[in-house]
This record gives sequence, C-alpha cells and structure tokens, in this order.
Amino acid sequence: MENNFNGTPGQQAPQTPPANGQTAPPGAQHAQGYAQNPQNQPGAQDPQANAPYTPGQAQNPQPPYTAPNAPRPPYGQQPPFGANPQAYRQGQPQNPHPPYSAAPNAQQPYYGQPQRPYYPPYAQQPTRAYMSPEKQRDHAGIRSISNATGLAIIGFTASSFIVSVILSLIPGFFDAYDNSPLLYICANALLSVVALGVPFFCAYCFMHKKRLIGDLNLGTPVHGSMTVLLIFAALMCCMVGNYATNFLSTFVEAVFGIQFVAPSDDFTITGLPAFLLRIAQTAMLPALIEEFAVRGTVLQPLRRYGDKFALLMSAFVFALMHGNMVQIPFAFIAGLAIGYAVIATGSLWTGVIIHFCNNLIAVCSEAAYDLLPEETAALITLGLMALVFIAGLVCAIVYFKKYARVPLGKRRTQLDSREKNRAFLCSAPMIIAIILLVLETIQYVKI
Repeated sequence: MENNFNGTPGQQAPQTPPANGQTAPPGAQHAQGYAQNPQNQPGAQDPQANAPYTPGQAQNPQPPYTAPNAPRPPYGQQPPFGANPQAYRQGQPQNPHPPYSAAPNAQQPYYGQPQRPYYPPYAQQPTRAYMSPEKQRDHAGIRSISNATGLAIIGFTASSFIVSVILSLIPGFFDAYDNSPLLYICANALLSVVALGVPFFCAYCFMHKKRLIGDLNLGTPVHGSMTVLLIFAALMCCMVGNYATNFLSTFVEAVFGIQFVAPSDDFTITGLPAFLLRIAQTAMLPALIEEFAVRGTVLQPLRRYGDKFALLMSAFVFALMHGNMVQIPFAFIAGLAIGYAVIATGSLWTGVIIHFCNNLIAVCSEAAYDLLPEETAALITLGLMALVFIAGLVCAIVYFKKYARVPLGKRRTQLDSREKNRAFLCSAPMIIAIILLVLETIQYVKI
C-alpha cells in the first residue's frame, strides 16, 4: 500500500513495523525520520542517508577522526594528532612530544590502553648511603677531636715561628745564645713550653668542655711489675726504631741519592753542669710536654673508638711533629710502643718514664762523644744500646707469657677503620696541619 504522507506540520509519520516480526532497536524512529527528510533525499550530500537500518551492524564503526590503517605510535609517545583530531586530517601533526620531554611522573594514556610512566635513565638520582644516628654521632666526635688536634698543630707551627722572630729582634740575642749554654737551654725550654704546651693545653680544654675527654690518667699504674716489663720492652722498640731509621736513611741515599738531615745542634757538653742542663732540656721537658700533648690530648679521647685506631693516629701525629725524616720513622715506632704501654698500664706516667729514659740514653751517648775519644764513645754507646735491647727483649717475652690477657680494647663504634681514618685525617684543620709539617720536613731533605 502506497504511503501518501507529505510531511504536513503537526502530523507524525506512521511507524512501519520491521519485517519478520523484529523489534526496532532504539533510535530507529530517528533513523526513519532522517531518511524521509527532504534534505536527505537522493541527490543530496550523503547518498547513503536513506539506506535502511540493518540490525546487528554498528552505525559508524570507526570514529571520523581515526585515519584508516593509521600506524600505531611507539610506546611512550603521544599520538601525533594530540587533542585536536582535525589537525591529523589536514596532515599537520600537533607537536609530537618524545618521552624524554615529559615530566618523569606524568602518565600519558594511550587511547583505550593504560600506559606506565617512563623514567629515562639520566633522571634517576643517586642514592646516598644511609648513616645511622650512632654512626653520625661517632663521626662527629672523631671530627671534633681532629679539628682540635689540627688547630693545636697549626698553633705549634705558628708559635715556633713567632717566638723565633721575636727573639731575633732582640739585639745581640743570637750571639749570647751561641756562647752561653745556660741561655741556649732556657731559650729552647721556653720555646718548647710556649710553642707546644700552650696550643695542646687549649685543645685539651676544648675537648674537656665538649666531654670528648675526661681527666688525664695521672694515677699510679695498675700493676708495678707489668709496668717495669713494659718500660724495658718499649725501650727495646725504640732501639729497633732507631736502627730502622738509620737503615732507611742509608738505603735511600745509596739508591736514590737523597740525603736526610736533621736540624743542626751546636751545643757541646763540657762538664757536669752542661750535662745536667742538657738532660733537663732534652729529656725532662719533652717527656712531660710531648706526652701530655700526644698521649694525653690525642690518644685518650680516641680510645673510645678503638685502641688500635687511637694508637695509629697518635703515633702518626707524634712522628709528623718531629719535622724531619731522620726522626719520623723512629718516632712512629716509638709512638706505638709508648702508646701501648700507657694503655696497658692505665697511667700517663708510664709514657713519661719511657720517653725520659729513651732521651736520657741519647744524652749519655752525646756526652760520651763530646768528652771521650770517638772509639771509646762508640764502644760505650754500642754496649749501652745492646744492654737495653737484650733487657727489653727478655722483658717483652716475660710480659707476653705472663700478661697476654691484657689485650687492646676493641672498637665501641659502628664505623669501620676506613671511615674512622677518613674522619680524623680529612678535616680542614688536620689537612692544613699535615701540609705545614710536610713542608717543614722537605726543608731537611737534600737531593
């Protein structure tokens, strides 16, 4: 039956039921009205607008902005058309961004597919090693001790220079200094007290205020017989260090042509008064001041971080402060022996006695060469050193057989040896102090 509906306003077109008894899907009424629109009749812009609706076939299966057979963008890149699909139709991609230009944590979802964030390799920050609060506390403690020690060494070097300049400004001082043994001894004793004692006393007061060091161990040694054994054993180690230094100096001079020299000392022992003054200036004062400075101010506060660490660092400071290669190797070996004796006996007086006895042997040898013929003096010196060496060797054997239960204290910190050494040696004052002492040592090396 022919349909004569001519689209009069106000009237609705009759709805033709679908063939084969099927139910029209939603939107079919709109499709029929669209097909009967005069603008969509044959000859209009879209010739397929009057095509009948076919159930089961999706309308517009592909979005108009998606190009057929468009290549899929690589992983991590934004589609070339971005947010404007019309730009792709016109052949003008909208600023494609490579993955490395995006923020590291920004996610750029691919259409219909979730995308993980892309992290370029160079955007990863290096992870800093974690240091526990206990390590930080111990590191700060060692660094404070290093700062105080380095400043004391700098003060020692500067004070020596300043005192020497002041004394040189006194008219006729050096003439009297060379001709008067008493003035020579007094001037050197004053220089030792002011240049070495005062800076390390200030360092001790600073560390005592910061509770890095307690009172000095100036009490009686814990065991009398053990102290005697350790005194002779340490003197034996000093003799070994002396011969090792002589061997090193001879070897370096013979192989490399480098000669190690010591500061000149023109003092001559002419009698008993000069001998006693020499003992006071060379043996007594250095034993008191240097033991207070090194074994008291440096060794004692470092013991809380391990006795071995304290021994090595204090011996290093003690050796470097001598300022010449004739004494540095000897002073390092002697510093290890004296420091061990102080730790084992629990008294700083043990170190003072060892230091005094070692320097007294040197003064006796010097007096023998000044007062006796050279052959006799050499024989006396050799016999004295042999006696001390044999006695020290016997005492060392007895000590280690009888008192082997007195080991060095283990470390009480989580820092390893490398971290402790770096904390002590790499502070700014300590680096400056080491440079100053090395420069002073170079002055006594002849090539």
